[in-house]
Amino acid sequence: MRLHAIAAGLAMVTAACGRPATDDALARIRSRGTLRWGGDVQGGEPYVFQDPDGGRLVGFEVEIADALARRLGLPAEFVQNDWQTLIPSLERGDFDVALNGIEVTPARRARVAFTRPYYAFTETLVVPRESGAVRGLDDLRGRRVGTLEGSLALDVLRAAPGVDVVLYEGVEEPYLDLERGRLAAVLLDNIIAARSACPDPRCARRRRWARACTRSRSVPTSRPSSPPSTARSPG
Repeated sequence: MRLHAIAAGLAMVTAACGRPATDDALARIRSRGTLRWGGDVQGGEPYVFQDPDGGRLVGFEVEIADALARRLGLPAEFVQNDWQTLIPSLERGDFDVALNGIEVTPARRARVAFTRPYYAFTETLVVPRESGAVRGLDDLRGRRVGTLEGSLALDVLRAAPGVDVVLYEGVEEPYLDLERGRLAAVLLDNIIAARSACPDPRCARRRRWARACTRSRSVPTSRPSSPPSTARSPG
């Protein structure tokens, strides 16, 4: 089986390039007094989410954004944005940088510039434990498999012959439908599966095609210059 690699880092709009555009963008950021970064708190754990004890934003992407802002001598300002529209909002100028585990794909590379990867992940197929005959997507032809709209897992499922793909907007809903018997399986990033997969003991996690298919993610930003350095997260 082929293993697929992908990355998550920091990305930028490529509408303009050259030193004057770089200086203008940095001047706008400094004039405003904040580095605005976009993400989606809904389902954003562990990248960005609200601390249940205090309500403040936490997550390693919060720390990356704070570190980038400190390099500019500015505070970081979070901008809530639906995950599926992060790149269009970035292109529109709603914020300077987008960090939310955005997967690097050729289509996205054509629109924004990505920094070097800061997180590596795999796709995990979750099925009920009694589905012992299911070893991979080939065993799910004609059956309903849930995933997120706009995700890399969706691309994988669309390439799998005969799979009936069911799309969701949140990360918890597909696993709830799996528990209720409305789905035969869920395919999503391992970091999502580890935190959101149904706690019911009937569920079992299976790697896609019984192997780990390594992928990485990257982050988008509005492109004033060459991509800034990003700290690698432990992972």
